[in-house]
Amino acid sequence: MNDRLTLERQHLIRAWHRFVSRQPTPAPADPQAPDTPVTQEVAASWARSSLTVPPERVSAPVKAEADVQHAWQESPLEYGVRGLIPELRRLAEEADLIVAVGDVDGTLLWTQGSARMTGLARSVNFVPGGQWGEGSVGTNALALSLRTRQPVRVFSAEHYVQTVHDWVCYSSPIRDTGTGALLGVLDISSTWEHSTPLGLASARHYAAQIEQAIGGRPRSPAAALNLAFCGPARVTFGGQHLHLTPRQHELLCVLALNPGGLSLDALHAHVYGDQPISLSTLKSEVSTLRALLGGQIASRPYRLSVPLTLDVQRVEALLLAGRVGEAADLYDGPLLPHSASPLLTYWREYLDAALRGAVCRSGDPDLLWRYASRFDDPECLDTLETLLPEGDHRRPVVRARRAALDAAP
Repeated sequence: MNDRLTLERQHLIRAWHRFVSRQPTPAPADPQAPDTPVTQEVAASWARSSLTVPPERVSAPVKAEADVQHAWQESPLEYGVRGLIPELRRLAEEADLIVAVGDVDGTLLWTQGSARMTGLARSVNFVPGGQWGEGSVGTNALALSLRTRQPVRVFSAEHYVQTVHDWVCYSSPIRDTGTGALLGVLDISSTWEHSTPLGLASARHYAAQIEQAIGGRPRSPAAALNLAFCGPARVTFGGQHLHLTPRQHELLCVLALNPGGLSLDALHAHVYGDQPISLSTLKSEVSTLRALLGGQIASRPYRLSVPLTLDVQRVEALLLAGRVGEAADLYDGPLLPHSASPLLTYWREYLDAALRGAVCRSGDPDLLWRYASRFDDPECLDTLETLLPEGDHRRPVVRARRAALDAAP
């Protein structure tokens, strides 16, 4: 057995026991220190997990089989995985591992494993329908990969629940290559002694294969839906502009941000929050919107079943790719600024802060000028003034705008 892996596992188990017993843990600043093996990402995930998940939890909660089968059959992930199934089956059997594909919430939709790993997986509900989001089972590779949108390895006691401390898991996000939208996650798992640097490379490879297959799939003949909600709301369907109500804009945006679909209760929570609006009212509003979209809203779960573009996701994808100028040009203003929807309020504040921070940190005076010309932002104006040379004709304009903002009530 690999001595390095054994030592790493022992250190992680000690750190985990210290955390769950609330004993002081050395800061993870020195990765070489023998008793501080936990990365900042894992430590932060443990802290979040401790709020909702008991570390002694035995298995993941599971969704109804019929709902999971329906979601898998309707998901673009199924098309992406379909051609890889024989290869993934051989990989699982020969390497004694299990491969899984999950949706954007961390719910497993498909698994394929060796006989040994399939048995171990059943004991912890690492099965289709198993809910492996961080809020359900704590720190794990699928949840961290979905959160960070990066490939992730979670080894042994880095997992928050003790029942999977014998596992090593490698996960990589799956995106829509056209829009950059997150579609789900691919995971490759085995027991800890089989840990290998090739695990993460394999997860990246097969996630990319799935993305490529999805990108090349035959497109639905249904008309495309184009949603622009950053700034003045604009919706086109089949090339025609739709005049919709603010509530219909909210419903469309919430559904577009959840391509895997939502239950009626989840949709209600995302749109209305604590407002005293009945489920029957929501059903009626969805039915009206479905009619306007030619029936392109599915149920069980509720989701848009038409190819679409959403400026919110595109702006985020550009920021994540480091293409800040393109993101700033696409961003036409706050997301549905009058909406009180909890989900849209979160996205509005998140996207505004992410773009503003990226622009201010860019050090690009031309980009800052374009941004500051459209949005009143004292910090960006201050940054821009420091970057513009003394003789630049824009400098007095920046000073004047900054003074006007200071004088405003």
